[in-house]
Amino acid sequence: MDIIQYFQNQKLLTESNLQELSKTIHRKIYSKKEIILPIDNNSKQIYFIEKGIARVFYAKKEKDVTLYFLIENKFGLPIDSIFFNQICKFGIEALTETSVVKIAYEHWENIVRQNPALQNFSQQLMILYIKNATDRIYNIKFQTPKERYDTLLSEFPGIFLQVPLGHIASYLGITQETLSRLRAKK
Repeated sequence: MDIIQYFQNQKLLTESNLQELSKTIHRKIYSKKEIILPIDNNSKQIYFIEKGIARVFYAKKEKDVTLYFLIENKFGLPIDSIFFNQICKFGIEALTETSVVKIAYEHWENIVRQNPALQNFSQQLMILYIKNATDRIYNIKFQTPKERYDTLLSEFPGIFLQVPLGHIASYLGITQETLSRLRAKK
């Protein structure tokens, strides 16, 4: 969904806020496997997935590891860079042809300051981000591979149609062989 339509549907922005937002966004379509945001970046942008699917990943011993997936109508942002002015160790890669909107965080903040409903929305997004991160930690630490697999299927039902198995296995913290065995049992 187009980001302007997204905010119109949410009924969070006034017409003048929508116009201001539309002036500050930069839309780009990325090809499959194209890097949207490199690892070790200092980006101060918010990323909104209009169409497609991407993954957030990091490097570990010359191997990249999938941290989570960004699907349509979801936001991603390099928290380390935006809030702590530190290099962000996470990158974003398009897994399908992906339409991405980038918004400079300072522009976003200017719009948010003018709109109490958007302030609340922005706060709810941050709370959801924290909740997803804590759920992810819990899943990796305390769930079995089968439970993590089942959780993935409930969160992203069509993921196996769009995402390479290696990235899914990496996200689940298992080998591709283990993933194949789990899939065979279904």
